[in-house]
Amino acid sequence: MLQVHNVFLLLSFYLISHINPALATDAIDLGRSIYEKGIGRDGREINAMIHGRISLKGAAIACISCHGMDARGGGEAFVQVPDIRWSNLSKLYPARRIGAAKAPYDQSSFSTVVRTGITTADRKLDPVMPRFDLADDEINSLIAYLSSIDQLKSSDQTQFVILGLLPKSGQNALADVLDSKLKNCPATENGSPIAAIDMLYFDTPEDAMIKLNKRLSENTNTLVLVPFLPGWEHQYAKAMRYNNISTVLPFSVLNPPDESNWIFPFPGLESQILTLLKSAKAEGYMQLRIYSEPENLLSLKLSTVAIEMAIEHGMLVIADKSEKKHKQAKIATLWLKQFNSNQINQNSLGDELMLVPAIFINPNQVIDNSQGNSLQKKYIAYPYHPKATENGLWRAPVDVWADAACKFLSLVGEKSINPSKLPEILQWEEDLFLYHRPSFDLLSNQVFIDK
Repeated sequence: MLQVHNVFLLLSFYLISHINPALATDAIDLGRSIYEKGIGRDGREINAMIHGRISLKGAAIACISCHGMDARGGGEAFVQVPDIRWSNLSKLYPARRIGAAKAPYDQSSFSTVVRTGITTADRKLDPVMPRFDLADDEINSLIAYLSSIDQLKSSDQTQFVILGLLPKSGQNALADVLDSKLKNCPATENGSPIAAIDMLYFDTPEDAMIKLNKRLSENTNTLVLVPFLPGWEHQYAKAMRYNNISTVLPFSVLNPPDESNWIFPFPGLESQILTLLKSAKAEGYMQLRIYSEPENLLSLKLSTVAIEMAIEHGMLVIADKSEKKHKQAKIATLWLKQFNSNQINQNSLGDELMLVPAIFINPNQVIDNSQGNSLQKKYIAYPYHPKATENGLWRAPVDVWADAACKFLSLVGEKSINPSKLPEILQWEEDLFLYHRPSFDLLSNQVFIDK
């Protein structure tokens, strides 16, 4: 009976391929849409259940997220993800020392495992594997795509690919939230498709570059979207310098390094510092004190950058605890470590202006500052407008980055675009936008100062 099923399945593909080529193309395209985007016939988002009770749909349950662009699977968190190319699923494996030979999948048993999680060996798949709500023609189309995926990948090396790069689940809470949001980008208003992301998950920065370089060696018609880079921006930029691959919306706390091919970056700490200094000088603050953290390399680097900027703009930099060099001059204090109101000299409360990049301040103190409850006069710098115009709610960084990335994916859609033809401005809300390849001055102009 099993052989009859296999012969029937092969005959079906033969008829599709040789009698109606257009039908074969349509089936493969539908299968690819299900596999890469979780989008089925007529543009509907596929529904699925995981852990027997959690309902997900669309990109959140797209096969590509775990099984990869080539369907070969691999390690995913604590689950070993199998190779689901049809050549592998339909293969008859020899019997082991104990037990019978592994039964191959045919059209019927594949439908069963996709819908119920019951394998040909009458075992249940791990509950993390979604149980899909797919119609018969959608399952047949998915089989057609899995049957042709090797040929498609080998003959379609110029296909435009979007790679994501995030830490493995559980390593960073922000990255986990970002991953979830990217898998659940909202549908566009006009119903156009959302481009798929082939997400790479890494243990360490070194592991990230090994995986990324392997994928880039397979297809150079690629860009990297929202790589999670805090703390290793320059390491990433150096490794990518010779690849000529664009990096879009890097999740970074620093400005794009020199000669990096970063597109739509948010203003980094360097731009935020410059904007704070310009704002202070405009208010008549001509002397600058810097609080840094000697044990923190980032803090020390930023302190050097701030001193150079202050001198260039005619501000006098004074020692950490020194008195004023000119009694009539007002002092601004730049915080390049965690802001601590208890560290401030009580005699200077009415005299000094506190300059703080938002990353160095407690969120509760940010709210106090916005409500006028703080004793110290503070300017807080953000890489974007921190409060939504329509409701006044505070925006979390991970939400802003994810919304920008979803907007980018909606612009790309299913098109094989050239990164050089991306729009000059990416705007996703009335007051949120990014420049394509901004200069340092443009990045600084985007910084928002909360006074």
